[in-house]
Amino acid sequence: IDDFRAELYERAVKHLTVALSLDEKSHVLYSNRCTAHIALEDYTKAMEDADECIRLQPNWAKGYLRRGSVFFRMGRLEKSESVLKEGLELDPSNEALKKELEAVMNAIAEKMARQRESLECKERAIEYFNEQNYKGAVDLLRKAIKLDPENHIFYSNRAAAYMALEQYDKALADAEECIRLQPTWAKGYSRRAAAKFHLGDLQAAKTAYSKAWDLEPTNAKTKADLEHVLSEIAGMRVVLPERAS
Repeated sequence: IDDFRAELYERAVKHLTVALSLDEKSHVLYSNRCTAHIALEDYTKAMEDADECIRLQPNWAKGYLRRGSVFFRMGRLEKSESVLKEGLELDPSNEALKKELEAVMNAIAEKMARQRESLECKERAIEYFNEQNYKGAVDLLRKAIKLDPENHIFYSNRAAAYMALEQYDKALADAEECIRLQPTWAKGYSRRAAAKFHLGDLQAAKTAYSKAWDLEPTNAKTKADLEHVLSEIAGMRVVLPERAS
């Protein structure tokens, strides 16, 4: 307790770990160490302690408060909401659970509002792109990404706008982020391939288009783009056989 008051969370973890070596069945000690890990922003270890707390004492509401708090700080808001509601089923009058759930619900509402605004930006950016106002499209997509940085489509669309502006390095950076966020989405690899092609890296373009085609074997444009790259590499026209879906 003194360590917590002094905000000496690393020392608190050490002391609680020693205590748990003497009493490994104490759900309260796991709960307390979870709190210290949260303060240190070590959410992996915090979740392990919250899970163990609940395993040892599944009817103790505070364990669900700890687990829900970890999910909250990890940005997994819907999961946090679900866990906190489980805790309130066990202890409907628990003020700490109510307060944490209220904070989570407010965060969910704010996230939804940001997502709505970001989608409006995306739609306006599409209009700008179709009007060949590529810089305007980039500006709108920059705003969309700021509002919702986990939406891979925004990065894909901005990559296309950068391509139109012949800013191929920026297009490639957005393609890479798109792939990181959604590694099984074919278009991200097509964006990477197009940027690599214009940067003169034909082998990388071939690899990226091949990956896109593997993910979406009936996409005629991807096939045509891959054939074009292969033809450039070979110095002669290359035609690939059709693939079944």
